[in-house]
Amino acid sequence: MRNVQELREHFEKTQIGQLLKDPALQPFVEDLRQQIQERLSGSREQLGITAEDVAQIATGEVAVGVIHKEGEEEAGLAAVITITGERQKAQDLINRIVDDVKKRGGSTEKITIRGEEVLAITMPKRPDGTTGGKVFCCLQNDLLITASNQAAIESILTLQKQKGNSLTEVKGFSAIMDRCRRDLPDGEEPQIRWFVDPFGYAEAIRTTIPPERRKQRRLQLERLKAAGFSVFQGIGGFLSFSTEGFELIHRTFVYAPPPREKSAKMFDFPNGEAFQVPKFIPRDLATIGMGYCNLLTGFDNIGPVFDQVIGEGEEGVWDEVLAGLKDDPQGPQIDLRNELFAHFGEKVAIFTAYRLPITTTSERILIAIEVKDEQATEKGIAKVFANDKHFREREHKGKVIWERKPPETRAVPRIELGGVPGLAQPEPSDSEETEPLFPNTSVTVHQGYLLIASHFDYLTEILGLQSERETIVRNPDFLEVMETIEKLGGKKACWRGFSLTDEEYRPTYELIRQGKMPESETMLGRILNTIFAPPEKGAVRKQRIDGSKLPDYEVVRRHLGPAGVFAVTENDGWFIKGFTLPKK
Repeated sequence: MRNVQELREHFEKTQIGQLLKDPALQPFVEDLRQQIQERLSGSREQLGITAEDVAQIATGEVAVGVIHKEGEEEAGLAAVITITGERQKAQDLINRIVDDVKKRGGSTEKITIRGEEVLAITMPKRPDGTTGGKVFCCLQNDLLITASNQAAIESILTLQKQKGNSLTEVKGFSAIMDRCRRDLPDGEEPQIRWFVDPFGYAEAIRTTIPPERRKQRRLQLERLKAAGFSVFQGIGGFLSFSTEGFELIHRTFVYAPPPREKSAKMFDFPNGEAFQVPKFIPRDLATIGMGYCNLLTGFDNIGPVFDQVIGEGEEGVWDEVLAGLKDDPQGPQIDLRNELFAHFGEKVAIFTAYRLPITTTSERILIAIEVKDEQATEKGIAKVFANDKHFREREHKGKVIWERKPPETRAVPRIELGGVPGLAQPEPSDSEETEPLFPNTSVTVHQGYLLIASHFDYLTEILGLQSERETIVRNPDFLEVMETIEKLGGKKACWRGFSLTDEEYRPTYELIRQGKMPESETMLGRILNTIFAPPEKGAVRKQRIDGSKLPDYEVVRRHLGPAGVFAVTENDGWFIKGFTLPKK
């Protein structure tokens, strides 16, 4: 971030910043601040300082990053803080930390690294009796440098002494920063810049998991690279608050330069200008995304990643699956490519809504895929589901709908993340079935689209829309966001998104307030249940935020304006730009 104080001032000007000052929200804000400090207590153990400490001493730019060199056993977390004019305050902070560490049984020593005096702090034992980590601090000119291991701080100090090998020389970083900077208006500077090397970060996270699992995670990463995904060399961009007339605006670039080989060819998102909303998109929704995607190209290139991830590196597994679907007498006997995917067009839409009153099952989702031949698509869908024991055929006003049968018992569903580095989760037993993405999936073909809904009742509601007055095209916020997208350069794009944030955030807010987020079947709830799941099979995680002090949602709603985003396919990747408008 360029300047901590400037960032804080700009954030406080936003409507969210004003919301956090609302007297009705203060009991929760104070309680949340205490909870966050408790949750982030590990930051003091890794860097010796907390975010609050940084806010007190920083006078300019602050950089925080994960540093890991190939071959090193441990990744390091490091921070470089500009303290111009506040060196004594920074020294006082270090002295307080040292006194606190010694009182709790830790120790310190002074060592020399690259000619600089560095304070090595051995943290006290943790409450569970395990050995505390080490922190390395150095005051150098107008900088406070702190890191969680010696290799990380040595890397930073080396850069201070010699040129070369800095982040600016990483092609992915420089390409991303250059692309986002080209989109900035004259005179504007971003408040926050960020960058992630996907495979580098995954490798760094791998060093934090138990040694017996590291080999498996490395193999997973190598398989993704072998499938062609090493083309993704970086993602990053700019983020600013209360500037350019927006509450928030971000510019992001996904850097994936050609040639794209094997399964990387799946990511085929043509740019277009025809963003007319399908007539069945309802006015009463929370979010909608619309865009172009060549699904047939995706299907034709999924083989390498399927073979690597599902087939564990064995070639031809995907072809065997397709052959089984086509030839197995007990299967659907469908040529999946030619009888289904070949009939898909390029347009895709995804929208979400919810039911009142807010419960753990309130969220509704619908995916719409353009089809070129409705009748042929209907035949293909019938083949897929006719012999599937989990689905049943239903009829609604002359439409055939394939509905997933309700399970006899319902557990809190979770998303299977299957090997995402750093996200620990219990290993499923051989007999345990993975919960489907939509437990109540319902599918039909309607008005030139294949509709896949999260719930049967929501699908029938969509089918029942009668007039344009009931659709999203009559929503003034939607029209304003679409007009803003075109002004910002998104007239020709591969994707556009719209959010009524006061509707989008309501289910999460209410469930947190009710203390029921761990039981939620919303998409966000499932992600949290996957990441924070307890080790006991079938156990429900404990909610990590106490929402009992939250005020009525109407206090929050008036601070949440509509938001938009668009993405453009470019030669070297995808440029994404998003914004939030002030609430009127």
